[in-house]
Amino acid sequence: MYQLTELRSYLENACVGHLLDVATGEGDFLRFLLESVASFDSATGLEPNKESLALSKNKLFPYKVDLVLGNVRKLPFEESYFDFVTVSNALHHFEQPVKAIQAMMRVLVSGGRLLINETICDTLNPAQEAHLEYHALKADIDTAKGGYHRHNYTRTELFALLQEAHIEAEKIFISDNEPPILSSKEKVWQFTHKIDEMVELAGELPQKNSFESRSWVLKEKIKTHGFQKPPQLALIAYKP
Repeated sequence: MYQLTELRSYLENACVGHLLDVATGEGDFLRFLLESVASFDSATGLEPNKESLALSKNKLFPYKVDLVLGNVRKLPFEESYFDFVTVSNALHHFEQPVKAIQAMMRVLVSGGRLLINETICDTLNPAQEAHLEYHALKADIDTAKGGYHRHNYTRTELFALLQEAHIEAEKIFISDNEPPILSSKEKVWQFTHKIDEMVELAGELPQKNSFESRSWVLKEKIKTHGFQKPPQLALIAYKP
């Protein structure tokens, strides 16, 4: 779950009207939003994966949310409809992130706001470095299997995407106080087993041995230093 203390404080006074969360996944960020905002008129979650969309229903209970199967490449919504559009930790899954940002801006009304929240890879402690290496391993396995999944952005890279999309952030929040994710030996054991299962998904790929070697190093790092989400950078842009 998300902490994002400063962003939550900002949202406590926000009446966001019609809200769209793009690439909503299992609903964690949308739940965070709905718990944080002062009010909303409607909430929509867009997700391309059927299984994730089904799982999000439980996490979003008891809020009334429209869950839509679809993706950012062809947003199934009218232009200039939503007052608030959000995307969290999904931008690095978009093969054309600038076009994705521009598409999300198109469905915003004039005066609406776009919120981008993304994990960044700047200035990490050892526990956060372990998280970064886990994400990099997962991204490389997904890519080797034919998908698109890039490594985490730096702060500079995110600002460059905004500049290329011709939008400017009016609010910036950086959260570096996320609690440790694995808080017991049992959870560490469960997660290392999850890493093994992830590497198994590589099947007979030529990189399988390399992935296994990286996973052994990663598991030792987690046992030694712990596992903590890296800083989260939230950018809010206004549509004139």
